[in-house]
Amino acid sequence: MRIKWGVAARIAASFVLVGSLAACSTTRQGRSVEPSGFLSDYSALEKGGKGQAQLRYVNPATDFSQYDKIQIDTIAIIAVEGSSLSGMDIHQATLMAAHFRDALVEELGKDYEIVDTPGPGTMRLRAALTEARGSKVVLDTLTTVIPQTRLLATGAQLAADNSATTGKARAEAELLDSLTGERLVAAVDERYGTKALRGSVKKWSDVKSAFSLWAERMRLRLGELRTPPADET
Repeated sequence: MRIKWGVAARIAASFVLVGSLAACSTTRQGRSVEPSGFLSDYSALEKGGKGQAQLRYVNPATDFSQYDKIQIDTIAIIAVEGSSLSGMDIHQATLMAAHFRDALVEELGKDYEIVDTPGPGTMRLRAALTEARGSKVVLDTLTTVIPQTRLLATGAQLAADNSATTGKARAEAELLDSLTGERLVAAVDERYGTKALRGSVKKWSDVKSAFSLWAERMRLRLGELRTPPADET
């Protein structure tokens, strides 16, 4: 299935996790991620450092203070090779994409007016969900509550890799000027569940936690980019 999603130091902070978010997160970042082809261009993306999206870009010429509205597209679903989305029921996949968009609307709506049409001062957010895998709830809960049972429950190989039983989500996103189409921000990231107890009792908890984290991270970083450093004011 394939359904058609100096100044440099401050700019590089886009999509970076602050300490408070990292401390309470029930997900962890994946080790590598392959582009899906959804973004308009991947050539300018750079590998993120610790606490950053795995691939990210921020346009150094953008004055983010001129934007006060965001138009959020319907989240695209792209089942790349090996993605759990390939075998997922279309209704479930669409539901996951809707949850992702809801998280973005709720979080970004705290700082921006969410609009339906392009216009002055409006950014357009394009995003795609390229992976959404639910956790194996019974096994995941058991190995979270009683870690000593992991070898018995999963075998040595799976015990060494929690990603075999936890949920997983991967997404790509870019912000464009809604009128000119100029790219302002882009990112690609992937997250797994951490087996934190509070996030392990429902199949899609890890996936939804990733959505919430990405949305909050985006709002915080855009807030930083909208506010120039003290020495620039």
